[in-house]
Formats: sequence, C-alpha cells, structure tokens
Amino acid sequence: MPVTRRASTIMRKLANLSLADAFRVVSRLPSLPPSLTAPASLSAVDLTTLLFPEVTPSSAEACRLEYLKDSKFFSTLNERMLEKRRRHIIWPSWSEFLYMAVRFSKPRVVVETGVFDGASSAVILRALAENEEGELVSIDLPARKIIPGSTDSMGSQTLPPDCEPGWLVPDDLRARYRLYLGDSKELLPKIFAERPRIDIFFHDSLHTFEHMYFEYKTAWPHLSEGGLLLSDDVLWSEAFHKFLKQQGKGYGRLDRLGAARK
Repeated sequence: MPVTRRASTIMRKLANLSLADAFRVVSRLPSLPPSLTAPASLSAVDLTTLLFPEVTPSSAEACRLEYLKDSKFFSTLNERMLEKRRRHIIWPSWSEFLYMAVRFSKPRVVVETGVFDGASSAVILRALAENEEGELVSIDLPARKIIPGSTDSMGSQTLPPDCEPGWLVPDDLRARYRLYLGDSKELLPKIFAERPRIDIFFHDSLHTFEHMYFEYKTAWPHLSEGGLLLSDDVLWSEAFHKFLKQQGKGYGRLDRLGAARK
C-alpha cells in the first residue's frame, strides 16, 4: 500500500477512537509512517530561505526565475529526451530548489547517488556552471532492467537502449562531471577517501531504509559545516527523519525531497 494511502487509513482509524485509546495505539507502534512525522511541504523559495536565512525571499525568487528562464538548457534536454523517450522531461516539483540550493551554497564538491537519465545531474551541473566553480561526482548502478525499490516506481523504469547513465547531460556541462558506475556501498567509501570534504550530498538511489540510512551515515562525517544533506523520496521510509533526529537536526521538505544543513 502506498505511503499516503496507508497514512490516510491510519488517520481514519484513529479518528474513530477515544483520545485515550488513540494514544495507546500510537504509543505501541514501532514507528509512525514518515508522512505523519515529516514537516509540511514548502515552496522552493520558502525552503531556500529556511536553509539559508541570509537569503531574502526576493533573492530566492530571482534565482528561481533565473533557472526557469534558461530556455537553452530546457530546450537541449527536451530535444535529447524526445529523441530517446519520445516525450518531454517530467520535472519533479523540487528541481527548482535543487538549482537554488547549489547556487546559494556555492559548493566545491557535490556527491550524488542515483543518476538514471541524468536530469538532476544536469540541473546541478547547470548551477555549478553559473557559479563558475565546483564539480559533481555521481554514482549510479545502471538500470538495464527494473530495480525494485528504485526505478520500479518511475514512469520510465529502465535506461533507453544503448544509453549510459547521465546520457541526458548536455555536452557543454560535462567538464565538471565525474561519473562512477557501481553500487554506492562499494564506491562511496572510495570517493570519500579521495574527497574527504564535500559540500552537498544528494541521495536518489535505492530507497530502502537500510540503503538510505547507510548513505546518510557514510556521507555525514564528510559534509562541511553548513553543508547540505538532500534526499529524494524521504516519505518512503523513516530513514531520513530517524538519521537527522539522531544528529539533533531538523529538516525542511518540498514534496518528497528532504533537505537539512549540517
């Protein structure tokens, strides 16, 4: 049962109980569904100003429009998508925030897990290009077939034939791009040995509790002070909420994307 449907079912059942009975039920649960514990979803501008208090709403909005007005960037990606998948890109609601987060944090090193076609990679690289500094290090286990817990919930569940992960990234953005193919459990320790200090870590690979928690725990010590921990699909499990609670950190959310500063 999907997370939102399961949460709705639980809420309906609790509503029919007395306050005392509802409390007893909740207290006996091993954990609440993440959709009940997660903060309310914010807009891209509000999430940006939450994480970067020094940024004014007007500056955040100007950055958002900078991204949306980049017609050459969107045209290039849509042309590539039309050629391989016969459709335009379906952008997640948080893509604007991803661009803004990179622009305002001005990272030297961004590490991303889970690439697939490379739409998010392209957004990060476009922001790095505008910053005129920084590199993106990406890890991907190529989806030659459907990957349960990852691509099985996506509209397109495998890479197009004869395409490598990140095939969508425009050629003029690839100078700052380092792509490693394989399991992040094997590759992340090696990457952090070479780059012990990073500024943004973005999880978007296998969305099981074990794997998500592993990636957060592995990346956290290498995040610079004030660095960003970003994760897609934080409502799939309680991994993001539990990990940050253990670190004594709160987080913001835009739809299914969670974001916290170290």
